[in-house]
Amino acid sequence: MKFFTDWEGPWILNDIAYELCLAIFNNGEFFERISQYDDYLMMSGKGSAGSTLKLIAPFLVAAELKREEIVKISRDLAKFVPQAEEAMRFLCERYEAVVISTSYEDYLKVTSEMLGVRGKIHGTSFDPEKYEIDERWKRWLIEKVDEIASLPEIDPTDPDERAVEYLNDLFKEIEKSPFKRVLEEVKVVNAEEKRRIMESYGERKVVAIGDSISDVEMLRAAREKGLAVSFNGNRYAVREANVIVVSETALSEAMIVDLFLRKGFEAVKNYENSEHELLDEVMGKTEIYFEASEDVIEKSEKMRKRLRGKVGELG
Repeated sequence: MKFFTDWEGPWILNDIAYELCLAIFNNGEFFERISQYDDYLMMSGKGSAGSTLKLIAPFLVAAELKREEIVKISRDLAKFVPQAEEAMRFLCERYEAVVISTSYEDYLKVTSEMLGVRGKIHGTSFDPEKYEIDERWKRWLIEKVDEIASLPEIDPTDPDERAVEYLNDLFKEIEKSPFKRVLEEVKVVNAEEKRRIMESYGERKVVAIGDSISDVEMLRAAREKGLAVSFNGNRYAVREANVIVVSETALSEAMIVDLFLRKGFEAVKNYENSEHELLDEVMGKTEIYFEASEDVIEKSEKMRKRLRGKVGELG
């Protein structure tokens, strides 16, 4: 049997796109604006959640990022959810992991190997070194990084019109530039693609773990056929889940997945009396809910920010 899971959030605390923007541009605000713009496009029906990796790709190409740098940054900065290695080992001894993430493939391969994942990995393919672009165009795009960072924050439901208009115009310019090919070729594993990949396995009993807006389609589909787990999710993920885990240990994920695949949903609902071998490790560190009230959303987002820091505030 298989279990399906997102990577950033449920297992690793980093956001590779954020880490790359910090390392290459020394500019976290640039990434925040692009991520907020991505959320706005999704909420307004003009895009799909999880496209941030596509939107930042031309800038990384302009900065002459190398694949070996992605690997090094991924390995050097990797920080996992507490007890993630133990939890993943427990699950992989019993089931096949299927990791479905918007993250770049090189990052997924490195960090999943570090955690001992045994199974399939699906991520966004990106080779920044294959593009030959004139230095003048590279300088032009790099100059936009600080301009983007200086834009007002973009609330996806009530966005700053000036910020949205600037980014709309900029990406129209990019699509007329040599960077157009980058945008065309970076095929992001976005929200819809995550669901499609999960469903392509044809599992009769489905369990999926997610934590953000890019997981909503996968969680929605999993909920219809089995278990949709929000692990320290933001409000988008919590609202689509039928099990909401607020926890400081990845062992809680392992316990819930194992209970469901062996005994079904009723066993999950009765987890406190399950006598599961991980229960003692989980109790005191975990709260599990089955309804997405505003109080539950607040608790989940608070734990998300506590564990993940700045990236936990993003969509």
